[in-house]
Amino acid sequence: MEGWAHYTEQMMLDIGYGDGDPRLRLAQLKEALTRNCRYIAAIKMHTQGMTVEEATRLFQEKAFAEKAPARQEAVRGTFDPGYLNYTLGKLMILKLREDYRRQEGDAFSLLAFHDRLLGLGAPPVPLACRALLRENVEAIL
Repeated sequence: MEGWAHYTEQMMLDIGYGDGDPRLRLAQLKEALTRNCRYIAAIKMHTQGMTVEEATRLFQEKAFAEKAPARQEAVRGTFDPGYLNYTLGKLMILKLREDYRRQEGDAFSLLAFHDRLLGLGAPPVPLACRALLRENVEAIL
């Protein structure tokens, strides 16, 4: 399922992995910033004419990347318009989890949510929504 790995990175820290070590949270957030920039760069490079130089600056300014890695990320964006999918998947899973929590109320269990979600195999998140949510959810985001 697209985004699952990035979802679990955040979720593990949210539920206490690492005993609150701020270095782990900072590392996770640094990676999330890079992925967020990938999301923006992928869209802008393929739909709005963002240049490699502009994308490089985006990674430097918003993800705090050094110039060489920032340029490498920007160049990757020129041939991989789908590299936003990991972040999109993570956001969709987080939204599904919140909708599922609201649906289940006091009976909500993170373990049960994960069991039900993973029990579906690896469908696209919108299909997982239809399987897990009783209400017909029109928009996942």
